[in-house]
Amino acid sequence: MKKLDKIIIGVIAAIVVVIGGVYFLGGFGSDKKASSDKASTNNPKVIKVAYATTNFPITYQNDKKQGDGYDVAIMREVDKRLPQYKFDYVGTSDDDVLIGVKSGKYQVGVKNVFYTADRAKTYLFPKNYLGVSDSGFVVRTKDKDKFGGLAKLAQNNGKLVPIAPQNGQYAVIADYNKNHNPKIKLGSADTFVVSDALKWVNEGRYDAFFAIRPMYEANVEKKNGANADLKGKLTYVTLGGIKTYPLFNKDQKEFAAAYDKAITKIIDSGKAAELSEKYFGQDNFKLLNQPFK
Repeated sequence: MKKLDKIIIGVIAAIVVVIGGVYFLGGFGSDKKASSDKASTNNPKVIKVAYATTNFPITYQNDKKQGDGYDVAIMREVDKRLPQYKFDYVGTSDDDVLIGVKSGKYQVGVKNVFYTADRAKTYLFPKNYLGVSDSGFVVRTKDKDKFGGLAKLAQNNGKLVPIAPQNGQYAVIADYNKNHNPKIKLGSADTFVVSDALKWVNEGRYDAFFAIRPMYEANVEKKNGANADLKGKLTYVTLGGIKTYPLFNKDQKEFAAAYDKAITKIIDSGKAAELSEKYFGQDNFKLLNQPFK
């Protein structure tokens, strides 16, 4: 073999070795990056948990400017059971919780969310709920016996404040109407101010407003509530309990699955009921044992 041929072969061999090395190292580097993206105890994945700051006692900021409320406390319990994740709580507005989770700004959000088929198109709902919302009618105190219940409202031809179709409360009324006569007149509305709805009931424009107990207590029962002047004039009547869920970004299937395992243990241990007593003054989970009335 000529000397020039030997040199050419040597150069080619060297290039092959270099290219092979780069390919090997590049592949190894990719595997390392892929493994670093996967949550593990040694390398916890940071999860941004968005919560609404003005929904006392469900989600709010306490005097120390820290996230608090039932939903936040439950997520802290989930955090304790998932060492492969590190939760970072972000206080924000109701709207930003929804927008931020949808865009991926936050991995999960909590704000007393009910499941609806419409929401399930946009967000990833886990299999298991995290709490129960005491849901009922706000009626005029003098008309409690006349409109303080699904059957009572229907039989007395009462007018219900319109409900947004994407709200879980809308589904409760729709389900009732499927199986009962007379039916409740179910009007739909996109948005309205809660304090306005309470005034409408007091004025007689409507006879019942489907609400949750904490909202009623914050607006009517508190001294500085927006509708404190209606205390005594309005009454809240529990109809039943609606399951509440955290909202996950669509890309968080692995995290949602981990949450499902953790929350099951938390509820089974009685910790969730304990937190419900702490924040709501009652065990809302007991409401699931009774049908809406």
